[in-house]
Amino acid sequence: MQSEDKKAKIKILHNEKEGCFFCDVDGHRCVAEHEMKDQGKALDVYRTFVHSDLRGRGIAEELLKAVVDYAAQNGIKVIPSCSYAVTYFRRHKEHQALLADGVNIEEDGGSCRIPSMKKV
Repeated sequence: MQSEDKKAKIKILHNEKEGCFFCDVDGHRCVAEHEMKDQGKALDVYRTFVHSDLRGRGIAEELLKAVVDYAAQNGIKVIPSCSYAVTYFRRHKEHQALLADGVNIEEDGGSCRIPSMKKV
């Protein structure tokens, strides 16, 4: 079981220009990178990254929750291309209505892209 201080609320920021949600925790940048598709109607989450020292603290889940909240507030569908994004939607069936048409998270396990050199 995770301790409360390890699950402490983190501040997620969104850099729309660079296409990522991010946070800095213990000197490490954690990200959920995305790009808009379908003329701005869908958000493709193609990569998540949390430093190995920070894994198991729920940070990737918080990043994806920020993506889901943003999509819901803006009437945008989500394409979970990244394997963790697929896992998130499998675990959180309550958000599956936000999946873009044609997305099948039961058949597609996702595949994160090679890291970019984005500045956030």
